[in-house]
Amino acid sequence: MLWARYPTIAVPDVCEAYDYVIVGGGTAGCVIANRLTQDPRVSVLVLERGGAKVGWLSSVPLFSSHFASDGSRSRVLRSTAQKHLDDRTIELVGSNSLGGSSKINAMLYNRGIPAEYNAWRDAGRVGWGYEDMQRCFTRSETDLDQDPRNPKPYHGTSGTIVQATTTLGIPYVEDLNDPSQPAYGCTKMHYTMDSNGRRSSALTAFLPAHLVSSRSHNLHVCTPVIVQRIDVSSNSGEVSAEGVWVQSSTGGPSRLVRAKRQVILTAGPVNSPQMLMLSGIGPADHLMEHQIPVRKDLPGVGSHLQDHIAVPVQFRVPLRDSATQMQLRPWVIIKILIQYLLFGTGWLLAPMLELSIFIQSRLLDEKSRVTMRTKADKDASLPQNLPDIEIMPISWGDVKKVVDGGLTFFNVSLRPTSTGTVRLASTDPRADPVVDPNYFATENDWHVMRSAIRFSLRLKQELAMQGYSIEDADVPASDADEDIDTFIRNESQSTHHSSSTCRMAPELEGGVVDDRLRVHGVRNLRVADSSVFPSILGAHLVAPTVAVAEKCAEMIKEDHGDGS
Repeated sequence: MLWARYPTIAVPDVCEAYDYVIVGGGTAGCVIANRLTQDPRVSVLVLERGGAKVGWLSSVPLFSSHFASDGSRSRVLRSTAQKHLDDRTIELVGSNSLGGSSKINAMLYNRGIPAEYNAWRDAGRVGWGYEDMQRCFTRSETDLDQDPRNPKPYHGTSGTIVQATTTLGIPYVEDLNDPSQPAYGCTKMHYTMDSNGRRSSALTAFLPAHLVSSRSHNLHVCTPVIVQRIDVSSNSGEVSAEGVWVQSSTGGPSRLVRAKRQVILTAGPVNSPQMLMLSGIGPADHLMEHQIPVRKDLPGVGSHLQDHIAVPVQFRVPLRDSATQMQLRPWVIIKILIQYLLFGTGWLLAPMLELSIFIQSRLLDEKSRVTMRTKADKDASLPQNLPDIEIMPISWGDVKKVVDGGLTFFNVSLRPTSTGTVRLASTDPRADPVVDPNYFATENDWHVMRSAIRFSLRLKQELAMQGYSIEDADVPASDADEDIDTFIRNESQSTHHSSSTCRMAPELEGGVVDDRLRVHGVRNLRVADSSVFPSILGAHLVAPTVAVAEKCAEMIKEDHGDGS
């Protein structure tokens, strides 16, 4: 049967102890479980709160992302009221299934330019420069990319956009993941799809059902399960992770599962710090507020939250160029479904975003054109050249605002200087934590977003000048700072790229893990997901998260002599 039941086990069937217990079966957890169980002598348990639902719709690229699905694989919470956005709360989406965000995201897979990781290295993170990370990226990849100079018909307006961006001084970059390419540019995005035209996620790539079945002697996947806390001991001043307390998601007794070697926390940037705090590891004053015994006072846990905030501007374009036609003309769905099933072509074969523009705001002049000051401005290895803006052209529009074809430019702030927090709402592990991204707390973030929006409006003008039919649909009232700021406050939304809540840095600098992803002051406990990023990357976060997981597995094998 094509969609056979995934081989999971229930809480009562879990063994008393495993070499490694992985808390969180998301993107990173799937990778680490795969790599560690390559050695048949090593036993691993993966614990996942969500389900293991695998079906046809979740494999169709366009239908499988959160915004186009029924939401059954997603977990949605709302931020605290954002004081810099007129007290709006912002929707924050995470995964609620095996495979994590790689199962519900827009499938985009870019590493970020080498300077991203060289900045980590230059900040003292030994072994985390681009040269160190490159093998971790390539280990996970099989490149099936098509020729970006020969786009398919369903690319919509991408050819026109490439021409317009070139006029504004932005080069076309053939491979964004090529370290020799410029630090900024307009590029065709890579995305995670297999050779059969189906979404590839961390689940299908690293923990498919057949692999879990073949390794059933040393790999168990338990879902749906609630991890209540990490069991932390303290003997003669030495704090150590001994295992985890778990309970079936449907209730029942709690039980302790021991970790003979390590507990590995891969629950994501919101739930990893939550789990540490529930276990008595975090800011002592906050833990005491909730009457949680303090095992390790670690103030950085749940701090330094960063996210890519986005502001969409929307335009009317010919309906034939917009995926909005699928909503306005339902019969179109039948046509594209036939194209996909019979010929492996059409809209369903690709995610909504296939082209993106990366810019350094400091290079934009008063007319929103990129002006390169020196040859070094293009060098992708230099940290000063990190792009801080991404413009994502998406052939979709809000039909409440766009009555015909819609084209949206998502203006994304890639390097926010505002930081927020994740804090406990209660001691109940089932409860959502309190998430305050603290968006737009710095003038830098306002300046960058204004620059991004002005560039998008200038790009629209350039498209119109080239003869393309495009009109304003939902844009700022004027080019004045005040009107743009009002628009930002009303329209901002998360891109769901949170990071850095258990950041890799010295403990005295607010760090939670060291350069080998070990929690400061707690033996046998590692964290390995986007929460450990020292700072947010100017990239979509799945590829870097996979690379961090690869590196974590590599370091664990080095520590325990489990092979290469």
